[in-house]
Amino acid sequence: MNTELQSHPKPTRCDAPVVDARVVLLTHYIPIYQLPIYQELSRQIRDFHVLLSTDVEPNRHFQPRWEGLDVTLQKTLTLQRRWRHSAGFDDTLYVHVPYDTGRQLRRLQPDIVLSLELGFRSLASSLHRILHRRSKLILCTYMSQHTEQGRGMMRAAARRWLIGRADAITYNGPSCFDVLSDLGADPKRLFHFPYAANPDSIYTGPLQPSGSPSVTRMLYIGQMTQRKGVEAMVEQVVRYAQQHADQEFQLTMVGEGPLREPLSAVATPANLGIEFTGNLPSEQLPTLMPAHDLLIFPTLADEWGLVVNEALHSGLPVIGSRLAQASTTLLQDDRNGWLYDPRDDSGLADCLDRWLACDVADRASMAGACRDSVRDRTPAFAASGLIDACQFVLGHSTNDRCDD
Repeated sequence: MNTELQSHPKPTRCDAPVVDARVVLLTHYIPIYQLPIYQELSRQIRDFHVLLSTDVEPNRHFQPRWEGLDVTLQKTLTLQRRWRHSAGFDDTLYVHVPYDTGRQLRRLQPDIVLSLELGFRSLASSLHRILHRRSKLILCTYMSQHTEQGRGMMRAAARRWLIGRADAITYNGPSCFDVLSDLGADPKRLFHFPYAANPDSIYTGPLQPSGSPSVTRMLYIGQMTQRKGVEAMVEQVVRYAQQHADQEFQLTMVGEGPLREPLSAVATPANLGIEFTGNLPSEQLPTLMPAHDLLIFPTLADEWGLVVNEALHSGLPVIGSRLAQASTTLLQDDRNGWLYDPRDDSGLADCLDRWLACDVADRASMAGACRDSVRDRTPAFAASGLIDACQFVLGHSTNDRCDD
């Protein structure tokens, strides 16, 4: 794989950097939603470099963007494996082995290494930390108690070893914090580094009144795979429409995957229309969101679920799976949406009942509450958690960012 340095103009910085150090971030690829966060890090760090395992994974459909970042593509072996979870799904995962990590770190001589996840790149980064004791290691983790079920004793032991080598660790939410604590991480070394929606992917205009009360416009955005729970969701929506013949329902399905074809063949009652749009650019989300009443997030396992953030920023209530950390962290029943168990045949129906019971004033209040619930979850706020971790390992601050 090409390892030529991919340079872009660095954002202009008027003030002295918050972190006066050379920092190297190792990650798999840069999702569109992470770009503003990394750009913010680049503005606040004197010398910031990114090492990528790949430009984009095979099941992701977007054009990579690295504006304002110094990016190097590593020499990487990518393996495909199956993830079989107790929640009842089988999914494809890509495991990256960036085998030139040691050489790249020796070339860059970082003061701080930021390594995402607890796999090969973090193992190589830990070995670099052992051999170069003046450098510091921050592990950036994205987990939940549900997604970690069934990982096995060997993996748990390996993760404890990695955690013991780190100078600091970041977590993406409360459930991740609990996983790290169970693995023996020192709470004083844990820093909140959350997800944040890309401002280009959210609707920020005036909140419009909901459409006709006789039509419920539902939206799904994501991959059409077993793990995302789309089969059960469509079945439950069809059944609900059949039981409520006096109401009109529309379901927009955005995304691709192996289940799109069988789902598009599902018979629907006359009062339910299902539209499959395929993949859409993230820039179309600000137009798509306000054209709907609800987002349904039916996943069987997600360590977060950024689409929940995006919907809430756009004023769209969310019916969210309890099996995703974004739902359990951000959603409050009857305020900005509802939690449900996608494995319960009646769970989605109960939430739709509560939506239909809301009058126009209730729905307007929920739209405002949606935005209020994520108002502070910006790229700058997310970046500040990692900046604080950098200051901590350099001895310039203490950790006061643990979630309540």
